[in-house]
Amino acid sequence: MLRYEIKLKNGEVRDDFKVFSAVWKSELDVPADSLSLNCAYDGEIFNQGDRLSAYDGDTLIFDGQLDELSRIHSGSGVLLSLCARSAAAVLLDNEAEPLSYRNPTAVLMYRRYLQPFGLDDVELDETPIVGFMRIDKGMTCYRALELFCKTRYGSKLRVSGAGRVYLRGYSNGKTVKFGADGVKYYSIKENKSRYKLISEVRLKVKTTAGYLSKMINANPECSHIKRARYVNTTAENNSLTTADNIIRRSNIEGHKITLTIRGCVTDILGARAELDDGVFGKISGLTVSKITYSLSGSGEYTTVVLGDREES
Repeated sequence: MLRYEIKLKNGEVRDDFKVFSAVWKSELDVPADSLSLNCAYDGEIFNQGDRLSAYDGDTLIFDGQLDELSRIHSGSGVLLSLCARSAAAVLLDNEAEPLSYRNPTAVLMYRRYLQPFGLDDVELDETPIVGFMRIDKGMTCYRALELFCKTRYGSKLRVSGAGRVYLRGYSNGKTVKFGADGVKYYSIKENKSRYKLISEVRLKVKTTAGYLSKMINANPECSHIKRARYVNTTAENNSLTTADNIIRRSNIEGHKITLTIRGCVTDILGARAELDDGVFGKISGLTVSKITYSLSGSGEYTTVVLGDREES
């Protein structure tokens, strides 16, 4: 069972409140984790609550500012409802200053977009991007960092629920087996969303020509599907990698396996997954793409979503 703490505006930490229900969500493709609690009403927390943290044993898995606090009166009394997002939310909520960087480095990005928000758990280097990187009006701090990561490292930005920043891309490093010889589950659903598959991406490779080239999705599931996207590789921030990512993401979204587990499982997001099911058989080449933990009167449950692995 997770353990929760609330930090008040005066710096005091409270852990003596009664939790009736909880929902924690963590997903590879969603920048910020979320945590919602329903508790016994406490006036001090309602008026002074500032941050919410969650621990699995002694391990911090979530820390974020409270976005919403509600008190609800019903026939059974007064309920306190709390909602928070993890540290990535502050990067999503703040607009980056429009400007152009010349030869920007990770150290510079840290000083501009991470240090002001107290995000210090990050590995840095001073090797620059050679040339200019433009931050347009309306881009968030998260988007500015994301653009830097893509350009400098060819990676995806990831900020963990506990506030660890991964500029070079996130990798769990674990392999988790689900089934009789591993993590046991009591329900399973395999879903093929064929409507999410992109069969081809049409490419414009010359400024004076049209979209004359194609990148074909080799996924056998696309053999009877016609669904195209267009990428102008001559435009800024677009390339053949953009087209390849469109196809990759469609394949991952097009095939998912959902498992429901009794109890709390929190440390497997991004892990490689193998499934050995007595009904569906053995399936490998999967990644844990989403975890949802819930606590209610009926007990603790963890829903795990497995998607096709996206090889780097």
